[in-house]
Amino acid sequence: MKRTILAIIAILMLTPVALHAQEREQPYQAWGFGFQVGVGGMLPTGSLGDDLKGCALFTAGLNAECRRWRLKADVAYGQPSFKNENPYNVIDSQGRNLQLNATANPTLVGGGVQLGYTLWRQGSLKITPAVGVAFSRLSWDINHIKYEKDEEDIERPVIDNVTGVRKNNFSWVASVDFDIKLHARVVDYPFGIDRPGRYVSSVRISPFVTHAKFSDFNPSVKGCCLGLTVSYAGILHTF
Repeated sequence: MKRTILAIIAILMLTPVALHAQEREQPYQAWGFGFQVGVGGMLPTGSLGDDLKGCALFTAGLNAECRRWRLKADVAYGQPSFKNENPYNVIDSQGRNLQLNATANPTLVGGGVQLGYTLWRQGSLKITPAVGVAFSRLSWDINHIKYEKDEEDIERPVIDNVTGVRKNNFSWVASVDFDIKLHARVVDYPFGIDRPGRYVSSVRISPFVTHAKFSDFNPSVKGCCLGLTVSYAGILHTF
């Protein structure tokens, strides 16, 4: 009897601890969804850096989570500038440029999908490496040059016509998300869901690397783009 009483007391004492632990883990066991929005920067390396400079980035994306797994899709916008004024190296027999960039800062629009797994979750910090695929488009205008003689019989360059260029790149991307929790609160029946949820807001610091190659440049260029973004991230988990 004494042993039975002690066992019952032990169960009663341990049950609240077990329930409390289950309550802490429950938000991470259910599906969650959210968003992120932020700013950052990117720097091309390798021969890619011979033709293009780095740029600031504006990013936004959506997230889905289940336990430690994270699926994220994001888009980015930036305007790098050219180092090479004639990336296709179109010249005449005298070595004069027949093409020149009409746009100093081309438009870069990109997006990617990555799958990550949270390796560290302690206190207010979560560390989640991720890998995936990325698509980007670089757009700018090119001036086609011809040479005409002026009144002094001197040949001078003039713009013959202008064409738009669209360069697409499809490659891999890898990143590490460092999520620093700002606050968490319970939300009653969010977005019409028939159960309460737990909304967690964080500052997300994400170093990343992706690959790019433009084989039709003369000479062709390729390299990795190294970058870092700082975002606000909000994730809602249902209980």
